[in-house]
Amino acid sequence: MQNPKDRINTKTAHSARVYDYILGGKDHYPVDVEAGDAMCRHWPALPVHMRENRRFMHRAGRFLARERGIEQFLDIGTGLPTSPNLHEVVQEITPESHVVYVDNDPIVLAHARALLNSSPEGATAYIDADM
Repeated sequence: MQNPKDRINTKTAHSARVYDYILGGKDHYPVDVEAGDAMCRHWPALPVHMRENRRFMHRAGRFLARERGIEQFLDIGTGLPTSPNLHEVVQEITPESHVVYVDNDPIVLAHARALLNSSPEGATAYIDADM
């Protein structure tokens, strides 16, 4: 398997890093800023929509954990970890929940390994894959 560091391309924008930039994060490169700014010029409400997208994920996760008893979650195209992450939201309700994150950006992989810690009763995993 190729070393994730060998796949980092700082000359081409990547959706996870553009998302991070638009949400006000710090894990992006100038090419991601350029792409994000261009997107926002054409879609000025994009930052609002992105924040609402995360809020929806949190509401849906809480509902599924609390009201439906779901304890297994799959987050495809997770992007860079932004607290609260899905596992933090659902494990607050059901600590034994299992959450798997999937993304293909090596920067996301590095952050996920460092930041995605599970509750002692549950499990959190990251899969480096492209849907």
